[in-house]
Amino acid sequence: MLTIKTGMSPSGSPPLTALYRDLAAGLHQQMYFWGKDAEHSEGNLFVRTGFQKRPSTGLKGTSCYRLPWSNGAIELHGSHAGWLSEEGGMLFIRPIRRCVRWCSATPPVPGKYPKDCYSGRADEVLQRLTRPFLDWWLAHEKEVQRLTSGTYRESCHRLFKKLPRSRAWLRPESATRWVIGLRDCPAELPRARRFEEAR
Repeated sequence: MLTIKTGMSPSGSPPLTALYRDLAAGLHQQMYFWGKDAEHSEGNLFVRTGFQKRPSTGLKGTSCYRLPWSNGAIELHGSHAGWLSEEGGMLFIRPIRRCVRWCSATPPVPGKYPKDCYSGRADEVLQRLTRPFLDWWLAHEKEVQRLTSGTYRESCHRLFKKLPRSRAWLRPESATRWVIGLRDCPAELPRARRFEEAR
């Protein structure tokens, strides 16, 4: 797998740090979509695709979702999302809008993210730990297409754009291609804001 350093590469491709800022922006939008998936009119799409739902231990009135995945587990909550294994994993922490390396095999208590439990450095370790999460994200989008109408995800995007102070990211089809690029060939991936221009 191609990797890039956190500095600008000789080819002029974006540093990994910049791509992870884009990923965080995309996940901020995507978590809104996943909230819609949890309350879908035909049933919770996470439960329908095998997730275990449990009450949050941190934020009252909220739920956590867990799915065994790639020798670890996908962890979803309104304040975080990621993949965790015995060696830790990758976590998007929504309140700080950052993708981090979570340094514990124990999932965080929603709403509590001690700084000594994660590293914000965008490097090859974080890139490796992010891959299973991106694999799941792409697989989930295929399941969403299978279980819903063809316009469902676009309607989620339209609703997100209408929210006060929302910053809409790429449209769903473009977002999927960008995530594939980050997973498979980040050295050739443009920043999200230039992604459509680069087609």
